[in-house]
Amino acid sequence: MKFIIPYPPKSVMARWNKEYSLNSIYTGKHWSKRNADSEFWHNMVRSCLLQQAVPNKTFFNPVCIIFRWNDSLDCSNHAYMAKLIEDGLKGYLIKDDSKKYVKGISHFFHDGNYIEVEIQEVIE
Repeated sequence: MKFIIPYPPKSVMARWNKEYSLNSIYTGKHWSKRNADSEFWHNMVRSCLLQQAVPNKTFFNPVCIIFRWNDSLDCSNHAYMAKLIEDGLKGYLIKDDSKKYVKGISHFFHDGNYIEVEIQEVIE
């Protein structure tokens, strides 16, 4: 199962990267701003899922989530965005984000002008 999240226009990419990088948390982002980030990303994920007609069907088996990025952040700096996206998947494609249901997360780069999120079922 794959879906994409479009990047904002290039004119705001630098601000976007600064706002949602893991470094933004290290600088002491206020809890109210983190709550706003969470709401923004949860709504973005749900909107993209609905626009792309991804069925609201929770995986029965555990999954791995694969992220593909194309921005100026280093790979590990995507952890904050990945967490917010993962949380947005709860109750839609994954039951929750505990280790019982999400066995792993991978980050890669690609050439697309979007974030690609792939959920792969793990058959144990």
